[in-house]
Amino acid sequence: MANANGTQRPQMRRSASPPSPEVQRRLMQQALDDELTPEALRELRRQLDDSPEEAAQYSRLKQVDRLLRGAPMENAPEGLALKIMARLAEGLQSQKLVKPNSLALAIALAILALTMTPLLAALGWLIINALGSAAALNSILTQLFNLLAAVMNTLEGLVDSAQAVLRTYPEAPVAIVTVIPVALLWLWRSSRGGGAGDKQTENT
Repeated sequence: MANANGTQRPQMRRSASPPSPEVQRRLMQQALDDELTPEALRELRRQLDDSPEEAAQYSRLKQVDRLLRGAPMENAPEGLALKIMARLAEGLQSQKLVKPNSLALAIALAILALTMTPLLAALGWLIINALGSAAALNSILTQLFNLLAAVMNTLEGLVDSAQAVLRTYPEAPVAIVTVIPVALLWLWRSSRGGGAGDKQTENT
């Protein structure tokens, strides 16, 4: 705007709006890294003088920056990355083996139960009949211990076999889970049918 003498009057510069907190933090970090121009640094200091909260925040940032710059730098031990990768690989491998081993054990137990059901029923009948004779009961208990040892050996072999089957045929668990209940139901019905036949024979 011109005055009476025809010369231009300098216009007053409008004050810019304060920057957002994110921009202010970025400016503080750039000031700590000596990345601001002298003019931008003067503007930042003026804003810090006007805002005690921002000045306190900048002071905390300076303390953290001073601690980080003064911290001693140590080189990582040789082979540390390889050791970490090896540990991670072992952890992933063990996680992959947990599910097949558990499934193999479950399948082995199911097969063992299916096989041992008739034997356990017969053994229970023998124990009940031998309760009146100490010698017979001692003999049956000895046979029972031997049977349990054989069962443990059989279970170990079944687990190994189930693991081999799972590696060769991943779809085997579905078939086994379907067959085992049917087989158990068939054994139960057969045992009931046999008992009913014996009762009919006794009645006749």
